[in-house]
Amino acid sequence: MKRILSATLAALGVMLVGCSTTSSSSSLDRGNMFYRNSEYVSAADAFSEAIARNPRSAAAWNNRAAARLRMGEVNNAIADYNKAIELAPNDAEIYYNRGNGLVAAGQYKEAIADYTRAMSLSPNYAKAVYNRGTAYAMLGQRDAAQADWSRAIALEPDPWAKAAMRRSAGLDPTPVVAAGPATGATQPAVAPAPPPGAERATAPPPVIVAAPPTSPPTVTVAPPTAQPQPAASVQALDARALASRAITRELDGDHTGAIQDLKTAAQLEPDASRRASIANLIRLLDTPK
Repeated sequence: MKRILSATLAALGVMLVGCSTTSSSSSLDRGNMFYRNSEYVSAADAFSEAIARNPRSAAAWNNRAAARLRMGEVNNAIADYNKAIELAPNDAEIYYNRGNGLVAAGQYKEAIADYTRAMSLSPNYAKAVYNRGTAYAMLGQRDAAQADWSRAIALEPDPWAKAAMRRSAGLDPTPVVAAGPATGATQPAVAPAPPPGAERATAPPPVIVAAPPTSPPTVTVAPPTAQPQPAASVQALDARALASRAITRELDGDHTGAIQDLKTAAQLEPDASRRASIANLIRLLDTPK
């Protein structure tokens, strides 16, 4: 059974970013280590320390966003990505990473804008193309989704990622199985993933070193304003955390656990529009292509 969001096995992932500023590099290194060990609270604390030491480090903001996303703090993660983009507006990976966060928030139109921006900065960014297709699919725009998936498969140079994309798009008979995130140059990802950045590292999750751009961007994307998550009830926060964990479980190959989390989240979520998004996600994950 091919599932739409299994596409993210090949594409969706948040990468960690390094930093050239020595005053905060040790905190970033510790945060990256915690992140790789799935200790996301400790990772977020270390990245917060890096931010305190160097508030202009796009890498620190980006990495804390990735840790927060893993913790289910979707809106806080998006706020951190907004700051990272303010500091590094020409970094395609951070737009890509924020797009992944927006998908987790159910803000698919805004995610499409971010993936498109990433593609404008890096035209051969296959994973951004693929994830844009996934966002289109979440909106029910199947033709646009298929077009992006086909284009991404043609662009992707990595044989493993290309094969995973083909399986996820329903072009190969082999079922998608969980695997570690593929490594790639200036591109971010979300399986047991690391946060975004600019240059690539050797070990998964890839760690990227992002340097602030030297010139202003030719195109700007305003930070998303739609559907801010209210600091509502504990019930709502639990529902969002479960929905976020469900995405991680699906990417890690635990489909049964993902569906269970989503069904529980749907029962707990007090907001009707978010309940509808969760229900749509359950249908997409359980519908054969």
